[in-house]
Amino acid sequence: VPPAMQWLCHPLGHRFFVDEDWSIRSTPKESIYSQAGNSVDPLAQVTQAFREHLLEKALYCVAQPRGDKTLTDGDGEYSDALEYLQLLTSASDAAGATTQSFAIGSNMATVTGCDPHSKWWSSVAVVIINWLQGDDVAAERLYPAVEHLPRSLQSAESPLPKACLNTFKAVRSLLAKPENYQLSLSYCEKASGLFRDSLNLGPHCTTNTLDKLVQLLLCDLLLVTRTNVWREQQVASQQSSPTAASPAELQGFQQDLSSLRKLAQSFRPAMRRLFLHEATARLMAGASPTRTHQLLDRSL
Repeated sequence: VPPAMQWLCHPLGHRFFVDEDWSIRSTPKESIYSQAGNSVDPLAQVTQAFREHLLEKALYCVAQPRGDKTLTDGDGEYSDALEYLQLLTSASDAAGATTQSFAIGSNMATVTGCDPHSKWWSSVAVVIINWLQGDDVAAERLYPAVEHLPRSLQSAESPLPKACLNTFKAVRSLLAKPENYQLSLSYCEKASGLFRDSLNLGPHCTTNTLDKLVQLLLCDLLLVTRTNVWREQQVASQQSSPTAASPAELQGFQQDLSSLRKLAQSFRPAMRRLFLHEATARLMAGASPTRTHQLLDRSL
């Protein structure tokens, strides 16, 4: 079986091919999440749709944990997501291996390669899962892949890839050197601005489920990072009771919270995270922890 068709032999690939609603266009779909590879091969478009399907399923596993588990529970919680992402990585690597290789005198350099878009998003998703599992060593192995944003994504109309890259840098810098939290916050500010742009692209730009999943995970990461900066300052100050965040930090948190609130209006999975971060905002503003806990229990 040619590498570019091996995904059809996988149970998930076969089920997608038979059951899912996919279509062939006269020209391949332009997407920040995948590239068709071979513009004249109809199967390349189906394979492209399958790669986006895998990414969407993986991100759903992260955004909506099973049962009552939170985003930070146990290694097994993300086994399904990691399986999807492993298959996505394999499919991305095989994306450039097409039937063109059988052409007489063909240049082999043009028929090997990968889908740089889906490969990059797969690396981003695995790093996020590793962080949530507390496995920083595994995450660090993929840092170079995430840092190298494909040129086509750097120039993309959508601000989401650059928002994602700056969110990654914010988390990475805080994990590497918690005391240098100002650097992390500067990346948060860049990511927040790009994220707000992605929510305000206007009526001519429609957002799909993948966009909303990425927006939810990015906004959640930004709010968690800002919360961790505040907590680091609590530890450093050695105060017996929590102190309020600075006006600038509170403003940054509230801006991201407003973005999450806007997203939650059209994307229900964001509601649970919204309740949690609204409770954190109360604490950062100096509200009573007991009263905040009561309100959070009622919301959830």
